[in-house]
Amino acid sequence: MVTKAELEKQVAELRRQLDERAQADSSDASTVKSAKQKLQDAVEDIPDRLSSEWEDWSGEVDSILAELDALPHKKAILFSLGVFALGYLLGKAR
Repeated sequence: MVTKAELEKQVAELRRQLDERAQADSSDASTVKSAKQKLQDAVEDIPDRLSSEWEDWSGEVDSILAELDALPHKKAILFSLGVFALGYLLGKAR
């Protein structure tokens, strides 16, 4: 038979474990809140970073398009061979 002292000891141990669990849960909740705030900050920063990256690449894209526009005039034979090779590869792919 279990004595009253043993039951009180078990109850005290269970209360201690419950308090530890509550403290752990509160620290987990603060960790989740800080992670949520970091994620929200990162999501809000995406449009700014994309616009700055687009500005960096827009000059590169313009120069590549200008080069492709001038290629048939500067190197006509190379351009013709490239078009022929591309057509040949596309024809073989079907």
